[in-house]
Amino acid sequence: MTAPRPPSHSTAQATPAAHTVAFDDVPFRAIVTQSLAGIYVVLDERFMYANDTFAAMFGYSREEFIGRRLVDCITPDSIEEVMRNYHLRIRGEVPSIHYFTKGLRKDGSVVHLELHASRVECMGRPALTGVALDITERMHAQQRVRELAQRVHAAREKERARLAREVHDVLGGMLTSLKFDLSRVLRRTSAAQLPELHGIAEDMMGLMQETIITARSISEELRPASLDLLGLGAALRQTLERFGQRHGMDMVVALAPQALNLPRDVSTQIFRIVQQALTNIASHAAATRVELTLALTADNAALLLTLRDNGVGIDTQPHRPGAMGLYSMKERAHEIGATLDIRPHPEGGTELVLQRTFAPEEWELA
Repeated sequence: MTAPRPPSHSTAQATPAAHTVAFDDVPFRAIVTQSLAGIYVVLDERFMYANDTFAAMFGYSREEFIGRRLVDCITPDSIEEVMRNYHLRIRGEVPSIHYFTKGLRKDGSVVHLELHASRVECMGRPALTGVALDITERMHAQQRVRELAQRVHAAREKERARLAREVHDVLGGMLTSLKFDLSRVLRRTSAAQLPELHGIAEDMMGLMQETIITARSISEELRPASLDLLGLGAALRQTLERFGQRHGMDMVVALAPQALNLPRDVSTQIFRIVQQALTNIASHAAATRVELTLALTADNAALLLTLRDNGVGIDTQPHRPGAMGLYSMKERAHEIGATLDIRPHPEGGTELVLQRTFAPEEWELA
């Protein structure tokens, strides 16, 4: 038998195509089946394929899960978003979407999912194939951190209020008594009889008055009395006025005609957010003007607070100086169910926008 000739150069180039193999001939199926990530295919709004990992996320075996409707596997409040994302990809408007949602387990509990799915062709029809991660423990951990932060904030506010009372009532009372005694010394050491002692007493009286003003300022910084007595609007106005005087800035404050009747914790958190924003302005903005508006949204459904400065603008880098302050502000907003957006303003400077939907009983006519 004649030995076969070695392949020519052109034949060698075609060799890779000659070795093309079918999907079942390589271990892709085993990789998908054994993957630690959930893998699925949705066709006609039903799961036509799911690996064991994905089915287990919902508390089912793979055999039980395949064929289930997409809408039956997500929480009612997630259906609108999930179906919108589904149809966007099925229609080909976007090739893939990465997002987070909540699934519904077999026992009725919730599983938090991170999904990344793309449009594919399956049996001649558009379908979705995707990868899912169970992030339930991560979400629970984040919730525990938030609850801890809430307790820390509550404890801090309680301690601030206690210290404010101590400074105002105890220290303020002692300083007032000392001022009264100094006034007696001034009367008994007239300039004609004891001029040197009288001059010392006059200097001490001026210093005492400055000390009393400082003590009051410290008390107000710790917990403004106006926040509890007059409400959020009045406390914000007084805070901005003092801030403007201290830093030589023009302050513009516009308050809604309605009187706020917000829960105490809501007012406190909004006040602290503004307080932190002012600290950031003083430290980083190099601003000369600050504007604050507290009003209702156009549909009268939510509280809207905006704070804008005309400074150098915000640095969007996540690890810049002051980033922890921004994180704290956003966590405070989250605690009261508000949204907080801090962004560069198109005309320069930085704008903070806080919005919170309110219940009707939280507002009273002024």
